[in-house]
Amino acid sequence: MPVPSLRVLVAVLPLASAIPLQAQHDDRIWGRVLTGDGATHEGFIRLRGDWDAASWTDLLRVSKAMPDRYYLDWREATAAGRPHLRTVELEGYRITWEERHPDWPGTAPTGIRFGHLAEMLPDEDGKVRVATRSRREPGLAEGEGVPGGNGGKMSFASEWGAAVVVDDGDSRVEVDGRDIVRIEFEPAPAGPAPASPRLYGTAEDRNNRSFTGFVTWRGDILESDVLDGIFEDVPGLFPGSDDSYGAIRFSHIRSVEPTPCGAKLTSRSGKSVKLCTEPLAPDPPPVLISDPALGAVDVAWDALRTLRLEPSSGAPGYDAFDGGHPLSGTVVTAEGEEIEGRIRWDADEERSWEPLQGRSHDVAFSIEFGKIARIERDDRRGAHVTLLDGRRLHLTRDNDVDEGNKGIFVFPFAADGADGPAGAWRYVAWKNFREARFRHGDAGRAGS
Repeated sequence: MPVPSLRVLVAVLPLASAIPLQAQHDDRIWGRVLTGDGATHEGFIRLRGDWDAASWTDLLRVSKAMPDRYYLDWREATAAGRPHLRTVELEGYRITWEERHPDWPGTAPTGIRFGHLAEMLPDEDGKVRVATRSRREPGLAEGEGVPGGNGGKMSFASEWGAAVVVDDGDSRVEVDGRDIVRIEFEPAPAGPAPASPRLYGTAEDRNNRSFTGFVTWRGDILESDVLDGIFEDVPGLFPGSDDSYGAIRFSHIRSVEPTPCGAKLTSRSGKSVKLCTEPLAPDPPPVLISDPALGAVDVAWDALRTLRLEPSSGAPGYDAFDGGHPLSGTVVTAEGEEIEGRIRWDADEERSWEPLQGRSHDVAFSIEFGKIARIERDDRRGAHVTLLDGRRLHLTRDNDVDEGNKGIFVFPFAADGADGPAGAWRYVAWKNFREARFRHGDAGRAGS
């Protein structure tokens, strides 16, 4: 049997001192799962299937439908508002109709951390519908693509795909995703503890970059989960594992390293075994990483040097998230003009929880805009991204950071300081863009 491929989600926030027992569980998703038969299950939540998640820092990866207002603004900026027409001739007749420009996508990949959510549910079409914890923005109605708390919701284009395990500290129940009508999120109360610790560790790539935090491996995210399908008879290597079925509990694994024919596992006692009975699949899935000070990172299997599992030192809890805010700051053109206001990046991203996407050395980054201090266009290719924590990345090979960028819209602030943008937007094409400096105050306003 082939050595299992790896899928990893990692998140971390190092703490300087020992963490109280309850704080050790603050990172875990807690909430209520309501079902169609009227039942309610409350406890620590683990999502399975399409969305493997158990911590607030985990990313809900979905696709969003592109709102009409985004397209109309982009068409006005790039084609002076002229519609895109298609014409065909058939048996002497000419037929012309209006359609969206082929350069404008119908959907786009996006993501949001579970900590930003107040609730999620399937909508009437079976798509993902969420409410964030942020306040509704003045002057924006529901359905305009800016979700808010207090009942403000937004539907994503992705299909609902959640099955949920609820652990209240004493018992566990698994709820089929087809039976779920709503999931409500809130901080975990004092007292209950989950049945098993979350997997935690450090992933290092071949460019000596490391990412530390909570780990998900091929859908397994707890220390009690079992790495199965490995038929290596090495007595005593992994104490307590069921060697007859090739099952190795994650609590017994210290590290994983890719090898030319598979992978090497090292136990916590220091013994190692190479799993080379059969090669890996031709295209192993990447290692997925979530860093609360950055965003999601996908490391190709060939780019991974090692994954070390270790005890957790804690991570952000529910109170560390705010549901997001409008993007704002200063956009500088190639000629040096500075334009201040609310920002819509690549013609479709305007909230702090949305991801900026790009690649670097076989690693794909989805950086939360709320963690970005500055973006600078590289005259040769791509862009330099500086994070609020000081890290600096050079990203390429995605429309967010390269020639495929659809342009940056800036909505100037009202001169009298009133909420919301004032006057007409300004549009800066990628070739005319120099840099953007973001502000992340309570309202995302200039000077905050």
